[in-house]
Amino acid sequence: MIAYHHQKYALSLLLACLVVGAVALAREKHDKQASSDGSLFSCPAGEEDAMQYFVMRKDLREDHYLSGETNPSYTKIFPDVDFAPSGYWFWLKSPEAHGFDIKAFDEKYVYIRGTELEWKDNRTFKRKEQDNALSTRCVPVNGASPTQRVSNARFNFYENCKPYKSSTLGTIVDDLDAPEMMDAGGDIGEVPTRVLHYRFNCDKHFENCKDEEQSFLGKGYGRWKWVHLKYGEVVKTTVVNHISKGTAHAIPPCESAYK
Repeated sequence: MIAYHHQKYALSLLLACLVVGAVALAREKHDKQASSDGSLFSCPAGEEDAMQYFVMRKDLREDHYLSGETNPSYTKIFPDVDFAPSGYWFWLKSPEAHGFDIKAFDEKYVYIRGTELEWKDNRTFKRKEQDNALSTRCVPVNGASPTQRVSNARFNFYENCKPYKSSTLGTIVDDLDAPEMMDAGGDIGEVPTRVLHYRFNCDKHFENCKDEEQSFLGKGYGRWKWVHLKYGEVVKTTVVNHISKGTAHAIPPCESAYK
């Protein structure tokens, strides 16, 4: 009888331990999930994350890219979530990362960091001496971002991942427009779009800008149209409004390009 009671007590103790363990595991899982969710960036009421326009959304970019008249546009973002407080991303112009733009972001701004130099050699590139702000990270839901004026527009040329000379783009003036419904055509169609105006080679008063690049940023799709203007005249336009299946196989090989 005593042995029976000892056996019953031991079984009860074992069951209690299992229950406590299960509760602890469940709590740990919940805490990890809460921590993961809490790591995502959010904007105050009345504002939205500009990254929703700059970058193709995660469920789409995982196995799709934008294609069109000329080079395609693949999106690779680090960390790969929608969206972390800080990080960087690539617009890759080929699956082998020949041709690329590098942008970065933190809790305050979205920045331009660098771009390709020689398309055939992705160990060559141009990188800003310091990241230049393009837009505030949080923008009014129905409004534009405050104008960004950049006085230090110096950048370095790199070959074999190492800098070998520097230059400048004068001063820079950036504007991100309020969202408008635009017809992107192709597979995208009507989409809320913000136009980024990147004006460079401006004078010391941030005026008389010789060049402007316009990026049409569709919410959830990223850049579907790019326009280069010289002295106010369009010199080149690129449209990538078709959604194609596939992924990029590489990113630029030089960490000095993006870290």
